[in-house]
Amino acid sequence: MIADRFDLCGDLAAWPNPIEGRPVKWAEIDAGALAANAGAIAAHVGPDVAVMAMVKANGYGHGAVLAARCMVAGGARWLGVSSPEEAVQLRDAGIEAPMLIVGWSPPSAHRALIAASVDITVYDLAEVETLSVRARAAGRPARVHLKVDSGMSRLGAPLDQVHAILRAIRDAGPHLRLAGVFTHFADADAEDPAFTRYQHERFLPVVDAAGDVDPDVLVHCANSAAALRFPEMRHDLVRPGIALYGYAPPESAGVVPLRPALTFAACVTQVKTVRAGDTVGYGRTWTAERDTRLATVAAGCADGVHRTQSNRGHVLIGGVRCPIVGRVSMDMISVDVSAVDGIGPGDEAIVIGGRDTVHLGADEVGEAGGTVAYEVLCAVSARVPRILV
Repeated sequence: MIADRFDLCGDLAAWPNPIEGRPVKWAEIDAGALAANAGAIAAHVGPDVAVMAMVKANGYGHGAVLAARCMVAGGARWLGVSSPEEAVQLRDAGIEAPMLIVGWSPPSAHRALIAASVDITVYDLAEVETLSVRARAAGRPARVHLKVDSGMSRLGAPLDQVHAILRAIRDAGPHLRLAGVFTHFADADAEDPAFTRYQHERFLPVVDAAGDVDPDVLVHCANSAAALRFPEMRHDLVRPGIALYGYAPPESAGVVPLRPALTFAACVTQVKTVRAGDTVGYGRTWTAERDTRLATVAAGCADGVHRTQSNRGHVLIGGVRCPIVGRVSMDMISVDVSAVDGIGPGDEAIVIGGRDTVHLGADEVGEAGGTVAYEVLCAVSARVPRILV
């Protein structure tokens, strides 16, 4: 029985529990892999560089609380999230590690974040002024990290506004503490590192200016790719994301040993033969060229199987790569199992991940659907129970 192999994550993730321990679809989360990946990265960057484990987006689909606990156990000293809600979820679970919200924190959330000792990202004067008022009212200082736009052209202070923002933080006196200064790279996983080096060079004068405000300011800019590829960009802290979940960015494969931590599987629900000329699925997008044995699998786009996998992707059944045929439906897919013998209802189809030496990585799934491992992992939906293995 499948249920004999694992225990439920319980309160570590807010997903439904299977009835009587026999799920129709499930995602296995390997806690040991999460901790080992954090430990491998921490060892690679060395003891003088802290690891901020990015556990935003519900721990890249693995469960934020579970991922945070595993990463800290493995050697991460900081946690990174994207929103106030994510930060409060971790604090409510009893996680006390230093934490930074790398995204926007609306003024209405400032008081709760200050009370929870969560560091807040700032990048404009209005936010600094509002946060200073909130901190004064709370009776305790707010710790802020100034985010700089060095070339991503997304969230961050324009370079020509940095000095004014730093002055405002300094002038806020005891109400604000400049705890960090950071930027984010647009292209650190590219074959050509020129633009990443350009961004880093633009960032360095800001680092000097921030040090004049607080000599102990934490400097950080390296995501997974930069942390693995560019030692000079590690500074005080690195912010790995996808590598912690077992996937090395392009140009970084093999730098450290990583183990994918998520396997998404679902049950075969029916096996039957369609005749040559029969069509399969909505829109009749696939036609059998010969008599073909098909399996219906209980996973669809509502579970995280992108419709772009239609007639392009694969699943693993019996250790064999079997093509998805026809359009991905909301709750199920059709798979050509002509190459596998003895398949029947209740057997396992692996959508992401694998067993032993046979593996269908999230990066491979993403490539088939024209996307990346990040989106594939985060797309595994809330109705798929997570199971700790």
